[in-house]
Amino acid sequence: MPLVSVENLSVSIGKKRIVRDMSFALEKGEILCILGKNGSGKSTLLKAILGILEYSGSLRLQGKECKEYSNHARSLVLSYVPQIEQSRFNFSLLEVVLMGRFARSSFFNYSKADKNKALEILERLNLATFAHENFATLSGGQKQLGLIARALAQDSEILVLDEPVSALDISYSFKLLEIIKSLQKTIILTSHHPEQCFIADKILMIKNGAKICFDSMQNALTEEKINQLYDISTTCVILPNSGRYFCQTFTC
Repeated sequence: MPLVSVENLSVSIGKKRIVRDMSFALEKGEILCILGKNGSGKSTLLKAILGILEYSGSLRLQGKECKEYSNHARSLVLSYVPQIEQSRFNFSLLEVVLMGRFARSSFFNYSKADKNKALEILERLNLATFAHENFATLSGGQKQLGLIARALAQDSEILVLDEPVSALDISYSFKLLEIIKSLQKTIILTSHHPEQCFIADKILMIKNGAKICFDSMQNALTEEKINQLYDISTTCVILPNSGRYFCQTFTC
């Protein structure tokens, strides 16, 4: 049984249908990258998975229809990492990571075990030296790693990331993607850029709210499908990490 199963899913906001007739499945431990232009429906699909937006069709997590989960029960299955989070309060990095334990604690009454777990995760992500730094003063890359640490502290089965490297420079982007790949979690992430999908087991391409491809990275990331997705003419270059880079072809 797939860990995530989506069948004929549609999502509307007001009278406008944003996602339509979407179907795909994800097994435990797989990484899914959702590719598409701005406005293609990627974030709307994530919000349906996260229980923020209502949907028609079927969306099952661990074999149970998503609508049947309470918010608390869903938080034990799913954790979410936004693009970038700006804190208006003087929380330390450790305090931000401990927020991931809220679903498993009682009104921010964190135990010693909770704090040890948070510190272990920060150590794993090479952030332990910043544990007591003000989160707001950290670099963009450090903040993003901190949000991933918070999601890991939640101890959920599925990690959902919305364009996790969109605000980072290219060197830190690839470093962070390698870290995400090493987490050994079931992961759903969105991106605009095909070259960021080298960590993925499956690729879901969305255009105008509809699926145009759901396949392995090798089968999905072709010049033909990229051209169809982005309405451009491209040339594919194979990268040393087994990923692929697509450069636009210009004609005079």
